[in-house]
Amino acid sequence: MALKNEKLTHLHFYYHNLLAGPNVTALHLNAKGPLHLNDTAGLFGRLTMMDSPLTLEPELSSTTVGSAQGLYGVASRTDADFVELFNFVFTAGRNSIFAPGIREMPVIGGTGVFGFARGKVHLKTHSYNATIGNAVVECDIYVFHY
Repeated sequence: MALKNEKLTHLHFYYHNLLAGPNVTALHLNAKGPLHLNDTAGLFGRLTMMDSPLTLEPELSSTTVGSAQGLYGVASRTDADFVELFNFVFTAGRNSIFAPGIREMPVIGGTGVFGFARGKVHLKTHSYNATIGNAVVECDIYVFHY
């Protein structure tokens, strides 16, 4: 893997986390009764899975460029503090597990000798049994670290 000069790219878009209405894009996984945003103790531990559209403008009707897919949860008993884990999937860069060829994931951090690591992972499905769900996946990791 040849090293190139670092460059900065600024991406700007909006994601629409829709918990209600005809086109829901987020779903509570462990709903504990009605959602009351001012009841922070009642929000604690709530997990939500999302597949929310990314648009160029704040209006949902604007150009869609992908989706935000992942999960978030309320991690505080006293405030609405979220832990968020999701991928921004751009229309031109799908990462489906059934896609032929190589898929990518980021490396963001690490421990031990890989402290402050950054890089990328290439994944390629070697074999998959659709009946039982077992898979063998080839992994190549390219990582910068100190």
